[in-house]
Amino acid sequence: MSSSSSRRGSMSSRILWMFAAITAIGLVIGVAYLQSNISESASTAATLNVPPKRTHVYALGRLEPAGTILQLVPRSGNEGAIVERLLVKEGDDVDAGATLAVLDNHARRLAALNESQARLETAKAQLIKIKAGAKAGDIEAQAAALALVEVQSKVADRELARMKELQKRNAATIEQIDQKQLDFDRLQLEARRAAAQLASLREIRDVDMLVAEKEIMTAEATVAKAEADVEASRILAPAAGRVLRIHTHLGERVNDAGVFEFGNVHQMQVVAEIFEADVAILSVGMTTEVKIDASEEMLTGRIVEIGNLVARKVVLTNDPVSDTDARVVEVRVQLDPEHLEQVVRLSNARVEVRIRLFEASGESHRQNDKMDMTNRTPNLR
Repeated sequence: MSSSSSRRGSMSSRILWMFAAITAIGLVIGVAYLQSNISESASTAATLNVPPKRTHVYALGRLEPAGTILQLVPRSGNEGAIVERLLVKEGDDVDAGATLAVLDNHARRLAALNESQARLETAKAQLIKIKAGAKAGDIEAQAAALALVEVQSKVADRELARMKELQKRNAATIEQIDQKQLDFDRLQLEARRAAAQLASLREIRDVDMLVAEKEIMTAEATVAKAEADVEASRILAPAAGRVLRIHTHLGERVNDAGVFEFGNVHQMQVVAEIFEADVAILSVGMTTEVKIDASEEMLTGRIVEIGNLVARKVVLTNDPVSDTDARVVEVRVQLDPEHLEQVVRLSNARVEVRIRLFEASGESHRQNDKMDMTNRTPNLR
């Protein structure tokens, strides 16, 4: 009985020891497994915290003619003017310098121009007259008058000499001599006056020419002003382009909106609104892809200009919770020539822009692009 109990106690002890050993081994294996999982999780977390390398910049933008859309207004000095004639209609393509509209003050200014041109011609004719001198007939007549007076003066001189001889013989009185002396002196004075008049007719004075030249200059300045006034009474195309919209029609007074919206639609560009933090990584010449919102068409182009002013967004998304106060810089993209005809009628159309930072390839880069769009531009589709 005692021996049987002893054997049972020894077996129980061995079972307990075996169970304890198995438990210890299991604990060691479990701890090692947990440590391995923790290290792997830490490594994965560290990997996820490293942002992927960016390959593109995304933004919203709009289509716009090269050099922007111009608001054509009359020149200064036309306040309160009324459109008298419209020479174009919306959608017309015109050459640089073409007349688009005529204001109601055009006729008055044209009349003033004609008057000033007539005054200029008169001043020029006066200068020609001064340079030509007196008429040949006047000079000849004055020369003849001088010759006659000189002959009369010689006759009077002889009469005076003869009277003085008679007086020596007491055949003439003092009064007679005085009369002959007076006649001679008068003729001498008339001869000097006639000679002076003849010299005056033949003389061309520098001062007279100077005055005439100044009068011509004054008349030319008046003509130039009148020409500028006439030019200002018309609205001209500043460059070749298209009339996009007419704000002031026939008979209406010109308002703050001007008369026309005008642009070179044959050289359309994209104005992309880039977040200010992304501008530093952009440069002129970068390849750009553009998607038109309305038609889903895809266009290509290159950056040609990066703006220098940070401002609020103009192009907004349809997302009501989007950041409307985001600070952006306008970047201009010149579309490739094969796309220009597609967009001639799409001024101000909204587009989505993707600018390639460098050549990307492979699945990892495509994944990075997807993450980049999600993280940086949540307002894009």
